[in-house]
Amino acid sequence: MDNATAPRAIDPNRFREVLGSYPTGVAVVTAMDAQGAPIGMVVGTFTSVSLEPPLVAFLPMKSSRTFDLMRKSPSFCINVLAADQEPICRKLAAPGENKFASIPWHASPAGNPVIDGVVSWIDCTYDNIIEAGDHYIVLGTVLDMNLERNTTPLLFFQRGYGGFSTGPLVAAAERDTLQAVGLAEAAREEIETLAARLSAECALLASTGRDSVYVAVANYSLNRRGSSRLGFHVPIVPPMGALFVGQPGSPDDETWLSRLGRCDESVREAARERLARVRERGWSICLCNGHEKADLEEGIELYTNPHRTPEQERRLLALVQATSALHEPAEILDDQRYDVLHISAPVHDADGQVALVVRLSELPRGMDGRLIRDCAKRLQETAAAIGRRITPLRRKAAGG
Repeated sequence: MDNATAPRAIDPNRFREVLGSYPTGVAVVTAMDAQGAPIGMVVGTFTSVSLEPPLVAFLPMKSSRTFDLMRKSPSFCINVLAADQEPICRKLAAPGENKFASIPWHASPAGNPVIDGVVSWIDCTYDNIIEAGDHYIVLGTVLDMNLERNTTPLLFFQRGYGGFSTGPLVAAAERDTLQAVGLAEAAREEIETLAARLSAECALLASTGRDSVYVAVANYSLNRRGSSRLGFHVPIVPPMGALFVGQPGSPDDETWLSRLGRCDESVREAARERLARVRERGWSICLCNGHEKADLEEGIELYTNPHRTPEQERRLLALVQATSALHEPAEILDDQRYDVLHISAPVHDADGQVALVVRLSELPRGMDGRLIRDCAKRLQETAAAIGRRITPLRRKAAGG
């Protein structure tokens, strides 16, 4: 054996990183234990093996206590999770007893748990269990199977969960953005005027539900960026996007807070307080420092790329959380000076809904509290003027 083909030591972290670049489906293997209680384990290794005879497989770790219980059952059931079942996946993957107490399920023909709302299920008996390193290869003979729901499956990629976006879903988001661009162009005069008056950047943002998108930008800043933010996507996750929260087509309060993922209750409560502060003020503010501003803008540029990886998305979200104290400060003192990243105000239509958000950025450093409040007032006046201008267009688009 030459050096090129000789086995060499592989770093476990490197192994996970490289293999993590390949997305896998997420399934829950279920069975009934010896006492007749439901048990289940999350796997990313489910695969089809053979059509004739019909065989499937999954690969549990040898150290799995759940599989030790499961293999005593005469059969098992593969549950293919849907993209909206990540909370169920996380619940079953976490340590604990009696996990199915809060998960709705019904019995398969073989008597195994089928989780309500899965994409599909496959009942199997054991064909063979083969040792393979620190895992088993479990071969199952298919007894019965069914498609439960016509929806996209849950995927695992680079240590994160997600779904598959089909062409029509992407097209629908693009149509919504194009409609917002039409509204923004009607408000071009207002944002140009304010940007020129304040020697700043004034932009309009629209919500796609998951993100806010820059749909119009006017930049009269003396230190303007080399490239425009037009088309940039910013995730609507705490503490960002607060002005869109609770509006039609955008996340409600609890959905927005859930995007924090696993966190201390103190973090969740701080996000609630910032949201309440925005609603009380009627406008939003984010402070900055130079280093974090550069990192944030780089992260948003990467996030805007439609081919971004989950790792790039996680880096941006981690940076946002690390700088959350800069969002919506409890006090803005008249005589204190602040470096401002941006100030934002909602654009309401005649029905009181937030159609767009108008944002000031590239403002001078060291603004005092009085100047910040003056800018916020001017921004709100501009938002009101834009609202009056776009209301007829919104009614026309709605067929009214």
